[in-house]
Amino acid sequence: MIVRHRLSLSQRLLVGLLIVSFAYWAVIAWMTIRDSVDDVYELFDAHLAQTGLALLRVTDPDDDDPLVIPNRSEAPALKEIFTQWPDLPERLASARSALGIAGDAATAPMVPGKGSRHSLHVEYEKRLRYQIWNRDGLLLLRSANAPAEVMTAHDGFSESTDDAGQQWRHYGVWDRHHDFRILVSEAHDLRNQLVRSIALHLVSPLALGLPVLIFLLWYSISRGLDPLGALTREIEKKKAENLEPLDADSAPGEVRPMVLALNKLLRRMTQSLESERLFTANAAHELRTPLAAIQAQLHAARGADGDAERLRAMDQLQRGVERGIRLVGQLLTLARLDPEQALPDVQPVNPGDVAEAVCAELAPLALRRDQVLELQVEPDLPSLSGNADMLSMLLCNLVDNAIRYTQTGGHIDVAIRRDEAGVLMRVSDNGPGIPEAQRKAVFERFYRIAGQDQPGTGLGLAICRRIVELHNARIVLTDGPGTRGLTASVLFAAV
Repeated sequence: MIVRHRLSLSQRLLVGLLIVSFAYWAVIAWMTIRDSVDDVYELFDAHLAQTGLALLRVTDPDDDDPLVIPNRSEAPALKEIFTQWPDLPERLASARSALGIAGDAATAPMVPGKGSRHSLHVEYEKRLRYQIWNRDGLLLLRSANAPAEVMTAHDGFSESTDDAGQQWRHYGVWDRHHDFRILVSEAHDLRNQLVRSIALHLVSPLALGLPVLIFLLWYSISRGLDPLGALTREIEKKKAENLEPLDADSAPGEVRPMVLALNKLLRRMTQSLESERLFTANAAHELRTPLAAIQAQLHAARGADGDAERLRAMDQLQRGVERGIRLVGQLLTLARLDPEQALPDVQPVNPGDVAEAVCAELAPLALRRDQVLELQVEPDLPSLSGNADMLSMLLCNLVDNAIRYTQTGGHIDVAIRRDEAGVLMRVSDNGPGIPEAQRKAVFERFYRIAGQDQPGTGLGLAICRRIVELHNARIVLTDGPGTRGLTASVLFAAV
């Protein structure tokens, strides 16, 4: 058997917040790194162009072209160039003098002295190189790490890869007279190193602060869910007999609907338990009466002097047993009918067939009392959506009550017909009826009208009301025909 571990609410919140936090951080970090990479490339390109333009100004000091710096940054000061290459002006002046006499006098590349490297950082010097060419294609000057061949044939910015597989970024520029061409190159490793440094600085705070973040989130969630813990403890303290509502005013807004729903459930349980207590008490009282009568009739039968008296006691004993059986049956029926539960075995039911079966079953009882039982069923009635057995029980109780409480020789009418809202089931009699003031009370359990001489339990109409509620129907008691007797009308919605 596989046991699945279910995360608690606090664990779900913690995991969710951590995922959202990391996703948010990842997006922000990616955008920051992307913008930083663009800024780094722009900064290095500007530095590369500024270095080339500065070399051009040193190489051709009488060049009065305006310097176009392709960046918002300031150009490096000329003293930085002289610091890096202190003998550059003298070498270039010699080269230009030589070019004025013979164009091929400076065919050999010139390497700057060692002093030009002392003022640079070693790592940066390895990644920055330059060349100075004349218009005849002669290399006048180059850095120690620059090749002897031309680094790029393109002016402006360009890129290439050397034989060692290292990628370089170039910048080429000519002077105004097109006498000198300056080429400055920078290795991509320097840029990539800075990008990695930026990414590391972005990741490091999160990695170092991750335990703190988890703790703060856990602490905040735990404190935020404290009201749920308090509510849980309050519910655990309640005993089975204590169904008082919980305090909804002190609950947080998110929990308050749940507390209100729980209070409604507690109130329904209170009403249900109270109803069950009353039902049990009334049932015990009602059962005690027929059982006591049976016991008395049994003693009378045993102590009878003659056969006639014994038969009379046995008849009374049999009627007492029948009454007890009827009472137990009705109690069990009422206990099964719960209007808060769904109606079982719902299917289309023909009301005419139900009425014919019930009247055929109860006709002998009416004949014994010399009563007229008449059934009128309108043809082509629509079907009812319900439970056939319960509908039969409903009509059976209504017709049985009409037969029992109507005098000998009375008249009972059962009619099933259409109505504007659906199907109307009506049972009318010309008996004594029920006073209007008591027509609502007779639907309560064990309620019986004073002065009744017919045996009964007071549960028949209570069962009818339960069945009507389960079928979403409506039952009404009114006067019988000619304001005499009683009419019970049940209105059903058709399918």
